[in-house]
Amino acid sequence: MTASARAAGRTRHEVCPVGELPAGHRRLFSHGTRRIVVVGLPGGEYRALSDSCPHHGASLAAGTLERMWQAGPDCRHVQDDTRWVLVCPFHNFEFDVRTGQPVVRLGRSRAATYAVAVEDGMVVLYL
Repeated sequence: MTASARAAGRTRHEVCPVGELPAGHRRLFSHGTRRIVVVGLPGGEYRALSDSCPHHGASLAAGTLERMWQAGPDCRHVQDDTRWVLVCPFHNFEFDVRTGQPVVRLGRSRAATYAVAVEDGMVVLYL
């Protein structure tokens, strides 16, 4: 990922040491006018998406990061261990942290996603 990010003309930004962003937590990163939410997921995975909800512009960092709810085999609600969403604090819209897509479609709206990597023990964002 690093080589392709550099080849695409993106710049490298260190967000934090890996130990400061455990699974299930998020961190707001600002660069110029951009505000980006970086999230830690189980298995050492990290994702990054725009802090601005495409619906009404709320800060997604002010919302909650949680496993996505879905219907289980017995028709009860269960949380999916593999899908994580950021929940907008304004209207509870959920955005898949891997794709930026809303769980319930909002027309063509989605939160922008960004390349994230772990390099030398640091969470690194490419813009």
